[in-house]
Amino acid sequence: MEVKNVSKPAIFLDRDGVLIEDFGYVHRIEDVKLFPDVAEGLKALRAEGFRLLVVTNQSGVARGYFEIDAVHRCHDEIDRQLQAHDVTIDSYFICPHHPKGNTAPWNVTCSCRKPKPGLLEQANKEFGTVMDKSFIIGDKASDIECGRAAGIRGIQIDRGQYPKDEKAFGLVTSFAEAVEIILTAT
Repeated sequence: MEVKNVSKPAIFLDRDGVLIEDFGYVHRIEDVKLFPDVAEGLKALRAEGFRLLVVTNQSGVARGYFEIDAVHRCHDEIDRQLQAHDVTIDSYFICPHHPKGNTAPWNVTCSCRKPKPGLLEQANKEFGTVMDKSFIIGDKASDIECGRAAGIRGIQIDRGQYPKDEKAFGLVTSFAEAVEIILTAT
């Protein structure tokens, strides 16, 4: 883990559909499956000096599908799989809320649920991120909207599940393509 008080740009990463396969409400470690190009892509971004920060909506907690501890276990599993490739995530920022959830205290309207920029603001507060040189990579339009709200460029990975955000800085079909756009833009 690196020193937090040194200002650096960051890559804000959605989790499901970007780093790992999205089976819908992934919460069991046996379902954590990294996309094949993620580890090498993260290494390339790290080599360029980017922090790697996961920003993820996990409304399954508010909906009562699983406990917050299951989310943390999945993140531990992502870390374990990435360690085999000598790359690490700097931190995870989680929104477990949903206003229509049925599990207190998570069933609220919050400022951290994407597309609101609260998770990026939390990360920026903790790490002192250089936002104008940062990017967000997501698979949903709400990820890209979140980036725009925080003043950063967004790259959407289109895996055919969600509508496209035509205003995205980049629209790609793989993590490797997203990395290529970032490395070319910096």
